[in-house]
Amino acid sequence: MKLSIIIPVYNCAPYLKEGFKHLEKVYNLLSSEEFEIIYVNDGSTDNSKELLEEIAIKKENIKVIHQENQGSSGARNTAIDIATGKYLQFLDSDDYINFEKIIPLLQYSLENNLDALSYRIGFIDEKGNSNGEMQKHPLTYNKIMTGGEALIEGFQPSSICCWLFKKDFLNEHKLRIYPKITHMDVEFTTRMLIRAKKVIFKDIIAYFYVSRPGSITKPKTKEKLESFLYDEVIVAGLIKEQLKFADNKDLKIAIIKNYNSIVWNLLWRFYKNPNEVDTKFREKCIYDLKEKNLYPIKGNLKTPFQNISRIFMNNSLFLNKFIIK
Repeated sequence: MKLSIIIPVYNCAPYLKEGFKHLEKVYNLLSSEEFEIIYVNDGSTDNSKELLEEIAIKKENIKVIHQENQGSSGARNTAIDIATGKYLQFLDSDDYINFEKIIPLLQYSLENNLDALSYRIGFIDEKGNSNGEMQKHPLTYNKIMTGGEALIEGFQPSSICCWLFKKDFLNEHKLRIYPKITHMDVEFTTRMLIRAKKVIFKDIIAYFYVSRPGSITKPKTKEKLESFLYDEVIVAGLIKEQLKFADNKDLKIAIIKNYNSIVWNLLWRFYKNPNEVDTKFREKCIYDLKEKNLYPIKGNLKTPFQNISRIFMNNSLFLNKFIIK
């Protein structure tokens, strides 16, 4: 078994049949003994369960798991545990992958025994028209390196979906996705790279985010917005904990830049959007950042502007006037 395609599903009924039509193309590229498709129905309340059962009877290599809602991280972790493919590919149920590009990348990963291989993301509308592409990482492409080297060169934490992960590598380091945080990709890809010995970044666009009419990414309620923003505090703390695994000074600096930039971005958002959340919530974030020794911001950041503005952000007068007010 070469590949496990993992798809978390939560109330995605309108996209499941269309998505499977795209997946059927894999059968022209690999035999059914070489790959599997794992759907994890994460407590859907629409008719996703029934549609998945219909899809599952079409092919023997399709697995459908039903579980109580644990969020997309929990659904993915469930699939990782039962996957039998040598490499794992995550796919959101309303997006598409160009598997004609992925299968050669899979073969390259197998031949070179890579821990992980990353490729690029494009944006399309429902009709398949291009809406641009995700910015490239500021690092060396098409060269096998360690994950630490990628972080040092300037890797920008990104989607978990634009990777092929070696299953044995994830198991060896007990790498699973942190539960129920919206920025799981940022935390997981950073933690994964710190441990990876052989990774490569390919300058190939093969994953496509689909933008749909009426789709809104901004949290719709005060509670969800605060949870979304507070996750920055959690993720910054989790990344800081990885400092103990840094085996050289440059990697330690790269990790510091990553969690410092997360803190800076949160404070900058508070400054630019003073009415987005109330004072009590901002105070809680600052208090918890201090408890985790993440504020005042110490050490390097990623951009010159961040490094310069840190002086003001760390100033108590600026904090009280523009952040907590």
